[in-house]
Amino acid sequence: MFNSLPRYSVVLLFALLLSWVYLFPPQLVSSLNTEISDLFFRIRGDIPQSRKVVIVDIDEASLEKYGQWPWSRLRVSELIRKISDARAGIIGLDIIFSEPDKSSPHTIASQLKINIKNLDNYDQILAETFAATPTVGGYFFRFDKKTHENMPIIPAVFIEKGLQNNHTILEPKGVVLNIDILQNSLYSSGFFNNVPDADGMVRSVPLIMRYEGMIYPSLVLEMLRIYSHANDVFIFGDAMGVEKITFGKFSIPTDFAGRLYVNYRSGRNYFKYISAGDILQGNFDPKDIAGKFVLVGTSAVGLADLKATPLDSVMPGVEIQANILDNMLQGDYLHEPFNIALYDLLILWCIVLIFSYIFFNTRVWLLAPAFIVFFVLLYKLFFYLFFDQGIVLNLFFPLVAFFGTFILTAGFNYFNTSRQKESIQRIFAKKVSKAVMNDLLKHKNNKILEAHEQEVTIFFSDIREFTRISEALNSSPKLVALLNRYITPMVDDISRHEGTVDKFIGDAIMAYWNAPNQVADYADKAVMSALRQIELLEGLNHDLNVEFGVKLKIGIGIHTGLVTVGEMGSLDRSDYTIIGDSVNVTSRIEELNKLYGTTLIVSNATKEKLKEVYTMRSLDIVRVRGKHQAIEIFEVLSLGKDEKLSLELDQYHTALSYYRSGNIQHAYREFEKLYARYEHKLYRFYLDRSKEYMDHPQKNFNLVYTVENKL
Repeated sequence: MFNSLPRYSVVLLFALLLSWVYLFPPQLVSSLNTEISDLFFRIRGDIPQSRKVVIVDIDEASLEKYGQWPWSRLRVSELIRKISDARAGIIGLDIIFSEPDKSSPHTIASQLKINIKNLDNYDQILAETFAATPTVGGYFFRFDKKTHENMPIIPAVFIEKGLQNNHTILEPKGVVLNIDILQNSLYSSGFFNNVPDADGMVRSVPLIMRYEGMIYPSLVLEMLRIYSHANDVFIFGDAMGVEKITFGKFSIPTDFAGRLYVNYRSGRNYFKYISAGDILQGNFDPKDIAGKFVLVGTSAVGLADLKATPLDSVMPGVEIQANILDNMLQGDYLHEPFNIALYDLLILWCIVLIFSYIFFNTRVWLLAPAFIVFFVLLYKLFFYLFFDQGIVLNLFFPLVAFFGTFILTAGFNYFNTSRQKESIQRIFAKKVSKAVMNDLLKHKNNKILEAHEQEVTIFFSDIREFTRISEALNSSPKLVALLNRYITPMVDDISRHEGTVDKFIGDAIMAYWNAPNQVADYADKAVMSALRQIELLEGLNHDLNVEFGVKLKIGIGIHTGLVTVGEMGSLDRSDYTIIGDSVNVTSRIEELNKLYGTTLIVSNATKEKLKEVYTMRSLDIVRVRGKHQAIEIFEVLSLGKDEKLSLELDQYHTALSYYRSGNIQHAYREFEKLYARYEHKLYRFYLDRSKEYMDHPQKNFNLVYTVENKL
């Protein structure tokens, strides 16, 4: 028969296999993971934007009206000045001017070698516009061809913290810049590369790149830095990669390469678009631009700046930049944890181990509902982590781990069901305790029958003067009927409190808590059951007096300790029971009720386990019959605080403290007052003990009372 070792070995091998695939993933696995994350975006749908970012679009209508791109620098200058005149906060150019304007009169005259002074130089006019407006220029890096250009000076200091000898930041081979006259007139500039994944989808965008040993910012990062008036940009990380970029009040988490995972707000045209043609014609509301971040770019198909994103297959590159800028303005970043591999593997192993345990220990008919419930919970958890907490984790492997674990455990459970039924039926044939049989049915295997050590709370109860009662009845049928009337409600109450009845020894009942199954608060449940049985007996005695002419009194002893629990007996007949020294101690504790005139005694070991509040008192420190080690015992009077007994208990505790401190004469006087008022056997017992020491002053005081004979 399969046991826990081989079945858990299989799931562990499954987890190891998944871990290996995670560390060395084939391209198909990476593609499936990105497909799942893209699906999350589509399920989530649109989210609000800051409305601080506006796109001035060189669209098809603009090209139709003003001609194909590139436009003359004079028209571009007019466009930028009109944007600036509308009080734009900052203007970012998602376009590049890498060649001189061929339509400029100055350029034409130079080409014709005509020396005519004072001709308009459109590039110079645009340069002057750049210098006079809050414009940040754009350029792009090349990864296919090495070039040698004088890079623009960025008016900021980029400080790397912990990135010594780091090569995770993208390092392009070359760069395409604006022509010198334009580049030099710009206050600052940034690259606008959108680097797609292997499947052509743009999911993350670099915020920094390292070129010829220097760090350069992206266009939108530089726009935000200028907006924040920060001169120092800190790049934190270690030799493994970048962790975050901070400046001013902004702290931007990135991946190891300094890329931002874009939290797309929606598909294309979600941000405010204003046609460049409308700007040039003055056909727009200046309020749409005033104080805003304005990105100038193009959505025209012919200009080939359309990209695929998780929410749209053809999003203009300039709108991707708008999404990134809006992410940073609102601070709702999506980012991979710095040690993402550790997190992903930890989640993978937790899913395999936790759900294998759950599914292995779930009844077959509950597997499908449990699978659905846990799948929904996992989905909600990852959705919450992804979008509410902004934590980008691998989604493919948790999904495979969950499905794979379910299939493995369901297969094992299905295969073992028939064999387990046969085994349990054989066990049932040997069992005499119905409670144990029913409990065994709840378990997936029969290892519970094997003898093992277990801490339990043990219960013994016994009817006082039962011999006298049996003689008075003088009838075996009546005696059996009396016992049945008494035992039935007591056993029912033990079961209601999750106890297991072990056996009946004449008129005595033996039971225990915390076996075969673990029982929460088992000591409390044993004590509460005992108190309830005392109450039941008070009500039952009226009927017993009418039917049999007797009233029963019982004594109960409760102790907690280690026992050996399991199936014991002969080959043909056995029972699930407990044995051990703690059983004998409990039996001796129950006998002490006769000595102290009490009904319910618990040991200190049980008292220490109790969580509920009870009215109780310390009875004595005793060495029970046949034992060398002394234990403290307590009488439990009620559940909760009994104010009616407070005065008596206060007086008793005063008397007991005198006695235990060896102040015998004071103790004697206090117990004498108690006995005169309450006539309790306990007080008579301490009076006799005190008097013994008073009559024999030479006798050494011994706090421990030793029980020599059977009571």
